[in-house]
Amino acid sequence: MRSVHILILLLLVSYIRPLSTMGQTCSCAGAPLISSQSISSTSRGNFLLGITMDHNQITDLYSADRELSNNTTERSTQSVLLELNYGITNRITLSGTATYVRKRRFGIQSSDEVITRGIGDALILMKYVLHQNTIRSQYQLAVGSGVKIPVGKSNLTRDGIALNLDMQPGTGAWDGVFWTYFSKTFMPASTINLFLYSTYRLTGSADRFGGNDRYKFGNEWITNLGVTNAITPELSYIAMINYRSTKTDQRNGQAQPNTGGYWLNIEPALRYKLSDGLSVKVSGKLPVYQYLNGLQPTTTYTASVSLFYNFGKRVIF
Repeated sequence: MRSVHILILLLLVSYIRPLSTMGQTCSCAGAPLISSQSISSTSRGNFLLGITMDHNQITDLYSADRELSNNTTERSTQSVLLELNYGITNRITLSGTATYVRKRRFGIQSSDEVITRGIGDALILMKYVLHQNTIRSQYQLAVGSGVKIPVGKSNLTRDGIALNLDMQPGTGAWDGVFWTYFSKTFMPASTINLFLYSTYRLTGSADRFGGNDRYKFGNEWITNLGVTNAITPELSYIAMINYRSTKTDQRNGQAQPNTGGYWLNIEPALRYKLSDGLSVKVSGKLPVYQYLNGLQPTTTYTASVSLFYNFGKRVIF
């Protein structure tokens, strides 16, 4: 077991190190700050620490629901997310997420490469369990709300010229975030767990070039429907369908072209229990359908690995 722990740590170090030595105008997801909120609650006094490494490959080019040949630009976003969850009571959980982002844009024909990196925006949520899962009433219902804090820089330049917003680590704006979670179990007949959680981000605006030039990313809604079950006592699978929609961006109240759209993805994952408090999750995301406003690059696939450590007894994923 010690050798497995060492291997996991080496994988984490090998992922983070390139980020420290080297997060679109499209609506493709950057750092998965909003969609990462899959943990419902933890019991009073429990402290759950999670670290996730995520790679988002953005190679596809779409107009509406038609895929076009992309011979201009390739993009990618690598993110590290540090997530903290603390059980204030058995019903109230405080969650905080911080991010580090590396973004790359490469011109296929020109070979021009732009790389940005830095601390991304942060998220704080307060979650409240409306109904606890019990043996007599086997479902859980929770709600939450919070804010996305504009910690990341949004004014990076290249040769004195401001880079596009899709290449900035942060958005520069405060956003309101609203979250809901529902799960259903079937013990003792089955160990299957069905779950549904959604997040809505009400975006604010921020100065882009100064002089009352305000830019606002489109409001975002993400819903995840899935099932999880044990394969062995240590290994379990997760199968999810992910839906994401964003409204068009606005600049000084005017809708911006080539922004906003709808995405439907599948997201399989495996979780392995290394010890009583330590687990690792490996997941991927593949697009099934997308309808984008105008002409936009979009996600080809994402891959991520997460490590969770629970300083306590009980946590609901």
